[in-house]
Order: sequence, then C-alpha cells, then structure tokens
Amino acid sequence: MTLGAQAQEPALRFSYEILRARARTLAGGDFHSESGPELPEALKKLSYDDYQRIHFVPSQGPWQAGGLRFTFQFFHRGFIYQDPVAIHLVDHGEVQDFVFSPRQFDYGKLPLAGSLSNGLEFAGIRVLYPVNSPGKQDEVAAFLGASYFRIIGAGQRYGASARGLAVNTAEPEGEEFPRFTHFWIEKPGSLDASMKIYALLDGPSVAGAYQFTIEPGEVTQLEVDASLFFRKPVKKMGVGPLTSMFLKGKNDLRFIPDFRPEVHDSDGLLIEPGDSNLEWRPLSNPQKEHWISRFPLVSAKGFGLLQRDRNFDHYQDLGARYELRPTLWIEPRENWGAGNVELVEIPSPAEYNDNIVAYWVPSEKTEKGQERRYKYRLSACLGEPLKTELMKVEATRITPEHAKSPPHFVIDFSSTSSNSLPADAAVEVNVESSQGKVRNLVIEKNEITGGWRTFFDWADTGNKPADLRLFLHKGNQVLSETWMYHYQLP
Repeated sequence: MTLGAQAQEPALRFSYEILRARARTLAGGDFHSESGPELPEALKKLSYDDYQRIHFVPSQGPWQAGGLRFTFQFFHRGFIYQDPVAIHLVDHGEVQDFVFSPRQFDYGKLPLAGSLSNGLEFAGIRVLYPVNSPGKQDEVAAFLGASYFRIIGAGQRYGASARGLAVNTAEPEGEEFPRFTHFWIEKPGSLDASMKIYALLDGPSVAGAYQFTIEPGEVTQLEVDASLFFRKPVKKMGVGPLTSMFLKGKNDLRFIPDFRPEVHDSDGLLIEPGDSNLEWRPLSNPQKEHWISRFPLVSAKGFGLLQRDRNFDHYQDLGARYELRPTLWIEPRENWGAGNVELVEIPSPAEYNDNIVAYWVPSEKTEKGQERRYKYRLSACLGEPLKTELMKVEATRITPEHAKSPPHFVIDFSSTSSNSLPADAAVEVNVESSQGKVRNLVIEKNEITGGWRTFFDWADTGNKPADLRLFLHKGNQVLSETWMYHYQLP
C-alpha cells in the first residue's frame, strides 16, 4: 500500500489540452487565492535550519514497485514555503491524487509528526535521476515556492533558478507573484530518459497551463510549453525569467569584507540577438539603487545567465562550490517577435539574496481575455551554451575614479586555437559611450593567456551614468562578443 494514499473515486482523465481549458476558465473569473488546509503554527514558525531537518522518506514516493529510472520526492510545507500545492499522478491519461501523510516524512528530533494530519498537501516537488552514476539517484529538478524551479545536470550544484512568469518586476506599484497551485506528474516508462510534469499557474492578473519535459544529462534540458490567459492587462510581462545572485566579482566597486575573492551564482548575461553577434553584460552589485537595463531585439534567438568563471581559486569556497553552479540558457522554440531582454540588478549586502533577474519582455501589450503561448528550452550546463568562433569576454576589471584620475577599465578576451591571432595582427577596438569620452584606448596581445586585453579611461562624465559598448574587429571582421557595461559613479 502506498502511503501517499490514492483517492478512491473513479479516476479522472487528464491531458495538456484539458489543463489549458481549465486555465482558460479560471482566468475568466475573479482571482481567489487558494488557501488549502490550514498550516499549523509550529510549521509557520520553523527556522531555516529546522525546515532543513525535515526529509521525505524515499520509499514513500509514488510508483515504487515500477523500477523507474526517475523517482519523485516532495517538499513539506513550512518555514517560508507555506502555500499548499496539490499533487496529482497521471498514468495512461488517468489521474489520481497523491495525498499528504506525516508518515511520508522523517522529522528528525522535531516534535511534529504526532500533531499533523493527512491531507495537509505539499510545498513542491523533487525530481531524481541517476545523472552522475548508474544506480544513484541525484536531484535534477525542484519546483518550490511561487512559480520557481531549478534544474541541474551532471556534476553541477544548484545556483540560478527559473520562474514560470514574471509580472511587473521592478515596477513602482510592486511585483506580482503568480504561483503554481497544482502539479500533475506523468508516470514515465521504466527505461525512459525524459519525463513530463504539468502545472497550473494562478495569480491576480493571469492564469496559465504549463507542460515541462525534463531530460537530465551532462546538459539537463527542460522543454517548456506555457499557455497564459489574462484576467486583465499586465503592464510588464517577463517570459522565461531567470533569477540569480551576484555579491562580488572582478568588477568590484564596493568593499564587502569577505575572505573569498568572488561570490556569485552567475557572472554575466549573454544575449544572442538573432544575427552572428553575441552580447555580453557582466553582472554588478549596485551600491545604492537598483539598475534596470534593456536590450531591444527584433527577435531573440537566446539569452541566459552564465557562470563563465570555472576556476575554484577565484572563489575559495569549499562549501558553496560556486565554480560548479550552472549556466542557465533560454532558447525560444519559435519566433517571439520584437521585444527586449531586461536585466534587473538590486543592491545586496549578503549572498543569501537573489538580486539578479533577467527575462524577455514582448513589445506587444497584453489584453484582458487574451491567450499567449510561449515555447522554449531551458538548459543547465557547465560549459558555454553556444558554439562560436568569437572571442569571449573573460574578465572586466575597473579602477574607480580617485583623486584626479578617471575610471579605468580593463577588459580581457579569451581565445582558442581556432580563433587565436598573432601579436602583430591588425586587431582594432570599436568602443562607444552614451556619456563622457573614452581616452587612452589600448589593445594588446596577452601572451600569458593567448587572448587579448583592451583598456581605457572614461572621462568628462559630468557625474552621469553611462552605457558602454566595445568589441574587437579586424577590418570588417568582428572578432569578439560585444562587451556592454552600465557604469555609475559611486
């Protein structure tokens, strides 16, 4: 007998089209937040450490007798994860509920099990798969909190996360957080290397149906099919939102006392505009106010938050292992039309704050009663998400303005055997600034790394922020990614 007791009513039928119809109907009415079973005060008041002591018992997961390569565990409600999530199991199109029981969890020394009743529902889902070695179940995906989810591949550690949808992020009236209220897990075959999870999204402005197809591997991929139905127009909709943390890096402009040279889950935003160029924007931790940067595109081929620096010596963190945090890359599966990639950077004094958000904002405004459908692939990898002959931005270093000296920028580009050039090659720099003047521009071969280094002073700014752009070229041939930076005087 499965302790996640199956409902005794006749099984209902399920499909993605049925879920889409449910979301459409839901959006046609007023929004009512699903409160679910009341959460006991003891669970609401759990500390982070106590919440981490609660573990799902693997043998209590669904389909234990099926010998599946995929297994599933569930998060307990409590701490900051108080919203209830209903779990449903789908087998050959028939759906049954997976019911919460305290017997499914190990509470350690916490005196909780005897005070909890069945039907409390869950906070989210863990997906496990032998991605690193045969016979060992490793967590490859997790859905927990609002519409947040994370994926990792072989040899990776959780870092940046994704969301189902961003609504009015960084807008004065405040952000709206629609959440996944129901999940449906489709039973995979015993030898399947991919599986499907479905989710119902609900919020004040929008309801949505999601289909996630998870394929773990060295690069774990998640195919997303999202159908969104609007209760009312949304001022700003962010598609494919990614969230990360950047505390300090090579481009530090503020002092943060810490023995570690760098602390970040991601170090840059990479954009593939749709032509042969690539644009790289190093991430920052602003000193005072949050920054919003917009990158207009006719049609995006891809964008993502990358952890490009894979050198342990640059982090020196034996616990966090930031060099193993995944790059997350979004690849639209169809033409999303005109819009812009928006990057939000928020000041943060500590590494436990996710202070970086990036997403796609379509130019076309939403309307009440409208459906929007977006399909894209999310990949988690340790290497570069794209194959290109362009030199990559390896590091950005800045000496801030001091005494009578203007800010000094040093940008390093890496090269490989396929795009390496000799020191006497006629490499030039194209640089632009929205404010001030670029002076003392130099480009030289880095004989240590084999790449190239360019540096310059930025003067006559008038204390105004500036957006800078720079790339390397040889005549009409573009040699590098386009380096972009938003600089604001301290």
